[in-house]
Amino acid sequence: MRLNKPLVLESIIVSLLLTVGIIFWQVIQGMILTYQYKPDIAASYASVEKLQSTVTFGMVVRADLTFMLMIGAGLFLFMCLYYRVRSRMKQRKARL
Repeated sequence: MRLNKPLVLESIIVSLLLTVGIIFWQVIQGMILTYQYKPDIAASYASVEKLQSTVTFGMVVRADLTFMLMIGAGLFLFMCLYYRVRSRMKQRKARL
């Protein structure tokens, strides 16, 4: 199977635009939640007292590299799927 270079470029651009759109939406959502947050000092005191008297056991696992690899793999899979769908649409259009 021969790769269609313009379609590969289109797939990469669409994948990157989707990723930027998701990140932009998360930033906007965080700004809205921050704007709407109203702290309640009276209710916060009870939770602070509980946190100071509770001991937790275990460890914190940071999976930054794993998370980034999963995102990269998802982006690559979306790009491949987009390329496949667009190439099929182009083939059907050529037959008609």
